[in-house]
Amino acid sequence: MLAPAAFFAALAIGLAALIAELRFAVPRMALIVPPILIIVPGIYAFEAIVYVNLGSMLDALQAFAVCSFVIGALAMGLATARLLSSQ
Repeated sequence: MLAPAAFFAALAIGLAALIAELRFAVPRMALIVPPILIIVPGIYAFEAIVYVNLGSMLDALQAFAVCSFVIGALAMGLATARLLSSQ
């Protein structure tokens, strides 16, 4: 359930950045990058590396899959916000 939450969070960030860009004339990227960097799941990437070093490949693959799905959901949420805001 982490990936859908990341998708909706990225969508909300993208739409909020659009509103701030139109209202305050601030570049959208300046408002999008900091919150998205905080959401990136570094703990799952770290777990994957630890599990690979321990030789537990199934657990490493699971942690890597969760990390990949969350990063993909973040990208799709920002892309959806961009598509919804195209003028």
